[in-house]
Amino acid sequence: MMILNTSIQSTASKFASVKTTDLSNQATHASSTAVKHTWDSFRDDVGSDPVFAREMAEAITFIPNKMTVNLNEAPPLTDPVAHKKWADQSVEFDRIAEQVTEQRIALFNRMKGEGASDADIYNEMIAFNKTLPMDYQAKAGMLSVNRSA
Repeated sequence: MMILNTSIQSTASKFASVKTTDLSNQATHASSTAVKHTWDSFRDDVGSDPVFAREMAEAITFIPNKMTVNLNEAPPLTDPVAHKKWADQSVEFDRIAEQVTEQRIALFNRMKGEGASDADIYNEMIAFNKTLPMDYQAKAGMLSVNRSA
């Protein structure tokens, strides 16, 4: 696997950097699709409800990403070598997701220490997520694609 050094800095802040592994060679960019982050749909509610903002800032920070899988793509259980290789993809993703979660927690703690609002922290976490490699975002289920755009 190729190691990819990725600097994670949103335009709104000077926080965190990550070293992560390129999980695939798939390109997720398509000019005919509109990509939206799943967390974006909560921005209005986060901005207008401080209790919800606190809950969502904590959720987006502390809940580790898990790799989405299509069980239809799983090799047959009768092929233990292929099945183990397929299952190991999730183990590798979890290792990387743990590093990403640690960086989010550091960012959360830094922003809390600076007096940032929960809504600001939530929005910064979305900005952080958008700087992650596209294959990570796709495998974590962070993206929804609108093909009619």
